[in-house]
Order: sequence, then structure tokens, then C-alpha cells
Amino acid sequence: MTAETPAARTRFIERIIVAARGLTRTSAGPDTAGFITRYFMGVAAEDLLARDPRYLAGVALAHRRAGATRRAGHAVVRVLDAEIAGVTREHRHTLVAVVTDDMPFLVDSLQLAFGGLGVGVHLIIHPQLQVRRDRSGRIVAGSAAAGGRSESWQLFEVDRQIDPARLRLLTGTLNATLADVRVAVADWQPMLEQAGIAARDLDAPGVPQAANAAEARALIEWMAAGQFTFLGYRHYRLRRGARRDLLLPRIASGLGLLRPGRPGVAAPTPTVLTGALRREARAAHAVLVTKANSRATVHRGSYLDYVGVRTFDGRGRVTGEHRFLGLWTSSAYESSPRTIPLLKDKIEAIIGAFDAPRGSHDAKALAHVLETYPRDELFQGTVAELVRNVRGIVNLYERSQVRLFTRRDPFGRFYSCLVYVPRDRYDSRVRSRIETVLRAELGGTAVESQVQISESTLA
Repeated sequence: MTAETPAARTRFIERIIVAARGLTRTSAGPDTAGFITRYFMGVAAEDLLARDPRYLAGVALAHRRAGATRRAGHAVVRVLDAEIAGVTREHRHTLVAVVTDDMPFLVDSLQLAFGGLGVGVHLIIHPQLQVRRDRSGRIVAGSAAAGGRSESWQLFEVDRQIDPARLRLLTGTLNATLADVRVAVADWQPMLEQAGIAARDLDAPGVPQAANAAEARALIEWMAAGQFTFLGYRHYRLRRGARRDLLLPRIASGLGLLRPGRPGVAAPTPTVLTGALRREARAAHAVLVTKANSRATVHRGSYLDYVGVRTFDGRGRVTGEHRFLGLWTSSAYESSPRTIPLLKDKIEAIIGAFDAPRGSHDAKALAHVLETYPRDELFQGTVAELVRNVRGIVNLYERSQVRLFTRRDPFGRFYSCLVYVPRDRYDSRVRSRIETVLRAELGGTAVESQVQISESTLA
């Protein structure tokens, strides 16, 4: 215990150690006592006090048995229900234990996995332990001593699961999530290096002036400076044809979530481009920002952000693309768009299209709309699309009216809809009705929504 440990928690952890003696039928030696102390040190006092010390002792000891042997680079995922059964009558939930190398994104990614399966989480215990293991992966006695490796031990108390098939799905999903986290973290530095290569490619002779390469380079450097969580990378080559083009993946180039040969993940295939898709792929834009088709399994559960950086030949023709998948960080969303590469040029173009007198009501309203406009929309929309929508929002003049503004993804995969509703009429039922109408009218198969409520009369 440390001097900063609250007295109530200290006393309760001591009761758990005493309970552990009864369960092990031996004295809880310094290693067991130390393990239990470190195991529960970060758990909120109210969570401890709401549970029987004997139950918590059984959980900790069962978790220690589950993690007693672990091969390097592998995770342990085990349901502890059978081991806890009979310890106390309190056991009304399913207990899932995880032991793995300490890495970023673990707790929130595993919570995403439970949420995706509709499994409620009632308690999380996630100590970071220093552990020494022998060559076979077994814990060495006194493993908290110097020289141990940092491991993440996580215990999830979740809704009771009794169906064996459901339990297999649960453990399989957790293992897949841990594998995603591992490759994303392991390939983070190589993905940063690919971002540097993509930026340097824009310095090559032949990149057309219309591609706005300088702003694209600045955006990539800004992303690599901590504004983007890189989760996947792959290079694509554009093969031109007389009537159709092919976008060919360089499979061996894949990193992170796009690594080749990952279990359960199909190999990428060429994409046939015709019509508008073909024109978009050939367009002389240095960078394309949009959303991917799949949701992130690491860190946050939103659809992955897609940043495509195009390559050009000596004649200025598009030859391929560096494709980065990931998530914009919170600081990217909180920064003023006037400070973000690519966006600041769009902002200036939009302001120029309005030509509102400085200090006028419209100029102030325009500035407010642009500062609060959804960041994803500023990244993904063209200047023409943004001018159209922003003009309509400014013209609302805070009136209590319902308005809908839409934008179609350039690849035809989704619609982005901004719906303004009088704030005093907005609630969860209204949101559900709006989603139902939009899904029916646009032929949608899935909806992702965010709500923004401020001092404005409109939500």
C-alpha cells in the first residue's frame, strides 16, 4: 500500500487478503498478498464495497491461475465462471479474464467488443503488473521484482452468459480484438514511415499544380504529429484501361489492420472502376479524405477514417494511392479548422464565396457555423458542397425550423446528413424517428449518429 491509498480501500483490500487465506487453505504469503494488493489498487472503493471480499478473493486467485502460463506475444482469454462457482452466492455474472502484453487501446477496445455483442459490463479490473516468466511462459515466483515485463491483466464482470455457442463467440471476438490491437500497435512506426514516404512522393516531378501538393504534405505531417491514430496502411496501383480502370492492392505492403495473411481476413482483390468512380480515381487531387466501409475494432467504434494520398507519374497522371486507415484524435476535432492543413484553405474559399461585409451579422454567423461545423464534414466535403450547405445553415438565422442538408460520398457508399431540429423539441425519440425516415428514404443499411447541443436554439 502507498501513503496515497485511501484508508477505506486499504482496509477492504486487507479483508480480501484474509479471505484469500481461507480459499487457498494456506497463509497468504507475501507474493499472494502483494498480488491482491496490486490487483485491486486501482478499483474504485464503491465497487469493492459493493462485493463480498470472499468473492473478490476468488476472482483474483482464479485470474492468477488463468495467467500463470502465457507464451510471449500471445494473449490469454478465459471465462472463469466454473472456477468461481460455489465461492459465494454472489456469483451472478460471467467473468472474463484477459492477460496480455501491456499496449495502448486495450481497455477501450475490449469494451467495444463487449458492446458490439450487446453484452453489458458491470465491473472492470485492469491492473498493469510487472511479471517475470521463464522460457516456457510460466510466472517466476516473486514476479513483481525488478526485471519483470509490463503486462495488462483485465477482468470483466459482464451479463451472465450460459449458452456455450455464445461463450465461444465472445472469446473468439475478444481474441480477434486483441490481435487487431497487437498489429496496429506493432506497425505504428512503419505506418508513420509510410506517411513520410507519401509526403515525399508529392515532391516528385510531374505532380500537377492543381493537386495542391503543399497542403497535402502539410496535412500528412500534421497527422503524423499526433492528430491521427494510424491503424492500417496499404499501397494501391492504378492500372488504366480503355473502358475501365483497376485499382490493384499491393498485398505485401499492408500494415496494421491491413497486414496480409491475418487469420479470418480475406485477401484484398482488385477494384473495378467505371463511370464516376473512374473519374474520381483519376482526378488530380493529392489527397482524399473520407470514411472506410468498416468500423474500427481498436480504440473507438466509429467508422474508420480513410486518407488516400495519390501518386503521380512524370506527366502528372495519377498512378496509385497510399491508403491510410485510422481515427482522427480528439485534438484534431477540438482544434480550430483555421489551423488545420487542407481545412484552412477550404475555410478561406467558403468565406470568399459569401463575400459578407466584415463585422456584419452574416459574417459573424458564417464564422460561428464554420467553427462548429462537424469536423468530418469539413475534411470530406468539397468546397462547392460545403458552400451550399453552410449557406443554408446561415440562412436559418436561428429560427425554430427543421432543416436537412445532405452530402453524397464520392464513391457512392453513404450519405452524410445534417439535420437541424429546434432544441426544445429534440429528444431520443425524435432522433430515432429521424433515423428511421432517413434509412427508408435513402435505402440505408446502417446509421451512425452524433448529437451536438449548445446554446443555439437548434440541436
